[in-house]
Amino acid sequence: MDTAPMKITNLQLGCLFAILLFSLSSRAQMLPDSPKPQLDASDWALLASDAGARALDTYSTRWALKNGNREMFLPGFVANHTSMMVAFSGSMVTLNYFAAKRMVRHRHFIMARILLSADSFEVYPWAIHNLMLPKCNR
Repeated sequence: MDTAPMKITNLQLGCLFAILLFSLSSRAQMLPDSPKPQLDASDWALLASDAGARALDTYSTRWALKNGNREMFLPGFVANHTSMMVAFSGSMVTLNYFAAKRMVRHRHFIMARILLSADSFEVYPWAIHNLMLPKCNR
């Protein structure tokens, strides 16, 4: 049995190219531009709550450190500098915004709300705890 390589003529190559162009152009015409889902009012409210929780956490951490207490989770180069705490909190809120936006675009509305709610519920208790710490005399 001979296994000679198959030769493709210019006519066959031209036909394949024409079919490819036709299929790409017809596919682009068949798909309508559908509107992409956006964050709604409840998502923005949860994002604002998350930003408020992060701001309160920044304030309460500074207040607790000023009264002689120590930070339990964040490293010293973040917790001991207000600007680093603000940058960290702002970056977390921004990360949550983009993650929720991506989830909503992929129609995972409930997961987006769970993400935003979970971060707020995780931060608020620690921020309140920091405000209730007694003054340490070290």
